Amino acid sequence: MTEVNGLNGEPQGMTLRDYAQVIVRRLWLILLIVAVATGAAFFFSSRQTKMYAATAKIMYTASLNVADPLTGQSYVDPNARAADLASVATVISSPDMQQRGAALVRTQEPAPAAFSVTAVVQSDSTTVNTGTNTVVDINGTSSAPATAEIAANAYAKSFIEWRKEIERAQIGSALDALKTRMAEFKTAVAQQSTEYLILVQRVQDLEIRKATVTGNFSFVVPASLPAAPYAPKPLRSAILGLAVGLFAAIGLAFLLEQLDTSIRTEDRLLGIMRQPILGRIPRIAKKALEHGVLLTISAPTSAAAEAFRMLRSNLDFTQVDGDLSSVLVTSSVQGEGKSVTACNLGVSLALAGKRIVVVDGDLRRPRVHAYFGLSNETGVSTVASGRTKLTDALQAVWLRPGNDNGPAAAASLADGGSANVPKLYVLSSGPLPPNPGEVVASKRFAAIVKQLEREADLVIVDSPAMLAVGDTAELASKVDGMVYLVDMKLMRRPMLEEAVRRLGQVPCRKLGLVVIRHSQNSAYYRRHYYYYTYGQDGGKQVKSRFGEKREKAPVES
Repeated sequence: MTEVNGLNGEPQGMTLRDYAQVIVRRLWLILLIVAVATGAAFFFSSRQTKMYAATAKIMYTASLNVADPLTGQSYVDPNARAADLASVATVISSPDMQQRGAALVRTQEPAPAAFSVTAVVQSDSTTVNTGTNTVVDINGTSSAPATAEIAANAYAKSFIEWRKEIERAQIGSALDALKTRMAEFKTAVAQQSTEYLILVQRVQDLEIRKATVTGNFSFVVPASLPAAPYAPKPLRSAILGLAVGLFAAIGLAFLLEQLDTSIRTEDRLLGIMRQPILGRIPRIAKKALEHGVLLTISAPTSAAAEAFRMLRSNLDFTQVDGDLSSVLVTSSVQGEGKSVTACNLGVSLALAGKRIVVVDGDLRRPRVHAYFGLSNETGVSTVASGRTKLTDALQAVWLRPGNDNGPAAAASLADGGSANVPKLYVLSSGPLPPNPGEVVASKRFAAIVKQLEREADLVIVDSPAMLAVGDTAELASKVDGMVYLVDMKLMRRPMLEEAVRRLGQVPCRKLGLVVIRHSQNSAYYRRHYYYYTYGQDGGKQVKSRFGEKREKAPVES
C-alpha cells in the first residue's frame, strides 16, 4: 500500500510506524482471531480420542558364515542389505503380514481395540554400506495402551518368523537340488570323486545354515506399555493455533486496511488533498450547542472556540500580501459543519477588530440566518433579483459576551460598532429561488461580492457542499480564496479523490484545509494551546484548562 508524500504528490511506501498503527487500529480483531484460533485448537484437540504408541525394535543381522562358523564373519552385499531394509515397511503393511500379526494379537488379547502398525528404519542407524547392524522400529498405535504394546511385539515376531520361513524354504529348495545331483553318483568310484565330495560338503553347509536360520533379523527390544498418550496434545495444538491465528489475523488486518477507504490519519488526508492544514476543530456535539452555535461567543473558553481562534490566526498568515478580500467555506458533503465553521470564523475575526461580512451562498439549505437568529425575508436572492438594495439586506449583529447577541439597530459597514461591542454583518440567503444555480452564477451576485469586498476587511461566503451540487464552482469564481472543510470520520477516499478532481477545475486560490476531528477531546487542544485572560485587577492569568468534554453526537450543519 502506497500513499502520497506530503504536498508534492510523490508516492511513498508504508513506514514501520504505519505498520504499527495498522496493528494498533486492528488490535481488537487480531486479539479476537488469535483467541478464537487458540481456543478452538485446544478444544478440538482435547476432544479427540487419546492414542498410545509402543515400539518394538528388530535388528538387521548377517547370516552365519558356515564356511567359518567360529568367527561368524561373512560378506554382506550392500545392495541386498538395502533391499532387505527397504522391504520391511512393505512387508509389514502387506495383507499376509496383517493377517499373521492380527492373529497373533488375538491370541494374547481376544477383543483388541483398533490398532495400526508401521515400520521405520532408524535414521541414526549405521548406513547400509558399512555392513554393520541396523535397527528397525516396529510402531504399534492404538487407543488402548495394552493393544499398542501387544500389536508392536506381535508384528515384530511375525515378521521375523516370516523371514525365517522364506529363508528355510530357499535352503530346502537348494538341498533338494543338491541331493538330486548326488543321486546321479551311483557307483562307489563315482562317490569318491572330487565333485561328489564337494556336493556332500555343500549339503552339510546348508544343513547347518538351515539349523541356524535367523531371517537376517533378530528381536532385540520388546515394546513396553506406554505410560502416556502421544496424541492428542492440546497444549501443542493451542500453540500452533496461536501461531496460525496470529499470522492469519495480521494478514486479515492489512487486507482490511487495503480495503478500508476511511481517512484515519492527517498524513493520508494530506496525501490525497495536497493542501496544507489551516486548523483543526473538534466535532461539536448537540449538547454543546444548547446555548447556540456561536461557541466563540457563548463558550469562549471551550476547546472549539480556541480552535476557531487558531484558525483565524492561521488564516491571517495566508494573506501576507493583503490580496485576500473574500473567502469561500465549503466541504464535500452536507453535514460536515461548514456553516458552523463559517459563522464562528466570522465571529472570531470580528472580535479581533475586523469588519466582517458573512454571506450565505447556500440557496438550497441556508443555515446562516438561523445560527445568528436573523430574519431571512431579504438576502442574496432579493438583492440579485433587484427587489432589495444591498444596504437594506445587510443585517448587523452585535457580538456581546455570553448569549445576549442579536441584530443591531442599524446595518452600516461604515460603522464598525462600538469600541467594546464589535459587530459583524450578515447577508442571508433570502427566500429560496427556483433557480439557485443561476443566481450564484449571475453577474449580479459577483457584483454583490465585489461591493462587499470594497467596504469590508473580509467577506466569508458559505456555500453548498461541492459534491452535492455544482454551485460551489460558480461561487469559487467570485471569491479570492477557498477554505475546504473535511470531516475525517465522515469522508472516504473515493469522495475526497473526486473532490480533488473538482477542486482542480475551480479558478480561486486554495488556502488550505480545516479538519474536523472526532478522536481528540479538549485535552488535545489543551496540550497545544494556552488561553490568556485578564482578572478584575488587570493581572494576566493563564488558563491551561478550558472547555468542556464534548459528546459524540454530531450536529448537522
